[in-house]
Amino acid sequence: MARILPTPLPARVIADPGRAAERKVYRAFSESVGDRFTVFYSVSWLGRPGKGPPPDGEIDFVVAHPDWGLMVLEVKGGRIGHDGIKGRWYSKDRHGRVHPIDDPFDQARSAKHALIRKIKETPVWKRRWIDAGHGVIFPDAGRPDNPLGTDSAEEVMAFTEDLAWLDDWIESAFRFWGADTAPEGGLGEQGVDLLERLLAPTFELRHPLRSEIDADEAEILRLTEEQFYLLDFLSRKRRLAVSGGAGTGKTMLALEKARRLAEEGFITLLTCYNRPLADYLAGRAGGVENLTVMNFHQLCYDFASRAECPLLDAEGEPPPLYFEKEMPAALVQALECLTDERFDAIVVDEGQDFAEEWWTALQLALSDPDYSILYVFFDDNQRLYRSENTLPGGLDVFPLTRNLRNTKEIHRIAAKFYEGGELKGEGPEGRPVEYVLAGDPVAVGKATRRVLHRLIREEHIVPEDIAVLTGRSRESSSLVKNETIGAFEVCCGRERERGKVVFDSIRRFKGLERPVVVLVELEGVLESLETLYVGISRAQAHLMVIGSREVLEALK
Repeated sequence: MARILPTPLPARVIADPGRAAERKVYRAFSESVGDRFTVFYSVSWLGRPGKGPPPDGEIDFVVAHPDWGLMVLEVKGGRIGHDGIKGRWYSKDRHGRVHPIDDPFDQARSAKHALIRKIKETPVWKRRWIDAGHGVIFPDAGRPDNPLGTDSAEEVMAFTEDLAWLDDWIESAFRFWGADTAPEGGLGEQGVDLLERLLAPTFELRHPLRSEIDADEAEILRLTEEQFYLLDFLSRKRRLAVSGGAGTGKTMLALEKARRLAEEGFITLLTCYNRPLADYLAGRAGGVENLTVMNFHQLCYDFASRAECPLLDAEGEPPPLYFEKEMPAALVQALECLTDERFDAIVVDEGQDFAEEWWTALQLALSDPDYSILYVFFDDNQRLYRSENTLPGGLDVFPLTRNLRNTKEIHRIAAKFYEGGELKGEGPEGRPVEYVLAGDPVAVGKATRRVLHRLIREEHIVPEDIAVLTGRSRESSSLVKNETIGAFEVCCGRERERGKVVFDSIRRFKGLERPVVVLVELEGVLESLETLYVGISRAQAHLMVIGSREVLEALK
């Protein structure tokens, strides 16, 4: 049988009465077409901007064959008709009312050309010929006695009687387009694999939850249907904001979408507020061609340096508005000089922390103000650096509602400090949160050393899987002496060094995570629900809180 993607059909497609005809064709492909075919259902893509609107596309089915190339198919269900005098297509509902519809052959033809252009944006296919055809399937209509028009040859149309023999029809359609006479136009097995990565990519989120904390095996959490739907939705939208609480996978989705855009040939920027998070994302991106990963102020510094803006000659302590106003202004000035330095797509994580002026500078960095891609991922409940929402206007918002990162125990505690939309905890139940009473700084230091000793020496947690996060700044904390806490070496949050425990502030660790988190020195942030929420939600599998009675009661 043919390989058909996605398998199985998503629940939202099964429940949609408007997709009954497409489901009928999907079943026919899965039951009657041979295993050398790969069938992609409900495909969409974004084209690189050029002169005028970019060549975006979407189509009901794409059929790929390693020797014959690809076939683009539009499906039209129900009672379909064509007015030859007016050159118009229409459908009739069950009440006999007539509704105008798009020309299905024109839709299929346009999608075919847009898809070929999209494929040729990838470096591997720039100079290769691709055999491609197009056709239309009418699953609810019988074959007519007369031709439907000059652009609708019999070989490229399928009707309800063809569904049982769809393998014969698709083969004849390929032959009509001459695919079997020009083997150099075939995709090859490698080309089919590339097409699959382009049209139906999959990925996994590694989620290292330790069973009872002492197991070494990592659990793999595949994306939920909600997240797969988002990735599909992003392939149909050029501008979108994605909201969600901690643990909903925003950062990994932002990284995955940025990587996909770059692999499709878009010159792409992935940016965020936090420098440690940017360093982490750059490491995870793995040097993908066409992808730049840096935080917003790194971006400003990089562009301003290359444009030789005088701002960056300042020595000593930066002035008060240096990061807030002067650096984005330098980026705008640099863009005026570096006219060829633009991005086809910009993906922003931590969008809630961006100032209004920053969005202006970022949008000037897009290659096309109307058609370039802008995706913003944000969490209103993690707004540590900005008191009000400053997202660009006109962005539709897609909400993520499932916390996949934290255990239910941790999610229940974090949810007390969450003021966003719906957020469901769907991790394993997990260990109970541990609360350790320590009433003064000396007691906190002793308790932290004892906790690390127990976790590492007795429970065999590797140090790099532990983060000790303080409500203070890293520099003002009294816990660390000579880059150690007791017998254990520490490093800052942007690093992951073997044998070292992370020690950093909650603010700087925003966007990052560890299997085990120990929260300390929270007295100064008890009024900041956002800070408590961020700190608690950094823990994937186990959370410990060390503090005074007031601190413990506030979190309990």
